[in-house]
Amino acid sequence: MWPRSPLWRYWAPPVIWALAIMFLSGDLGAGPHTYSMFSWALSLIVTLPSKTVGVLHTYFRKSLHVMCYGFLAVLWFRALMASRPRRLWANYFLALGLCLMVSLIDEGHQYLLTSRTGNLGDVGLDMSGAVIFTLITALFLKSRSPAPAGVQPPHS
Repeated sequence: MWPRSPLWRYWAPPVIWALAIMFLSGDLGAGPHTYSMFSWALSLIVTLPSKTVGVLHTYFRKSLHVMCYGFLAVLWFRALMASRPRRLWANYFLALGLCLMVSLIDEGHQYLLTSRTGNLGDVGLDMSGAVIFTLITALFLKSRSPAPAGVQPPHS
């Protein structure tokens, strides 16, 4: 039976997403596996030389770092905001800290595998996505927050 508190609805998604990232950081997410899927999908759209497909595959994999960790950061931020709604910027930095922890564990795990390479540059990509996506979300929430008591919004 699920807990009575609806907070599990906020905390389950970032935990599940982080576990999915960890799962894909194993052999399944290794370059040769993703290259074959990527080149097949691309071949359905256009025919390119294999060298070009290789370059596109590299950019695709690096952009996935940015997007996946950006999404993870927003999920952490959402869960934190559900728990502590009045701590916007504290939640922002805590969400980034949680993403950094997942990213370091992810790259450390890859460093130990023969089919993967751990790379601190990927941690930088992960965190750039986390910072950008969460900053956009935080600024959006800040712009939507009501004016403090006693302050009248400007009339248009």
